[in-house]
Amino acid sequence: MDEDAVERSSGVNPGEIIHEVDGVQVASFRRVVSRLRSDYPDHDPVHVETIVLREWEAFSAGRPLVVPTAVEEGAREILDQSGL
Repeated sequence: MDEDAVERSSGVNPGEIIHEVDGVQVASFRRVVSRLRSDYPDHDPVHVETIVLREWEAFSAGRPLVVPTAVEEGAREILDQSGL
């Protein structure tokens, strides 16, 4: 699938950067909320964020698809200290 097809199928504006992680298309939380707030200006911004978070929870079953690299660094520090 070409990038234009990805953008059309995902509802993302042309030119928006979409990444794929483990076969799943992803975009930043901030950008998703910003687009939705722009498209639904009559909705309370907190409500929009709540919906996105609820949908993320339903999609991911609470298991993150991506984590900041600092999380891995912190985990390494803890594992290094465990002495195993």
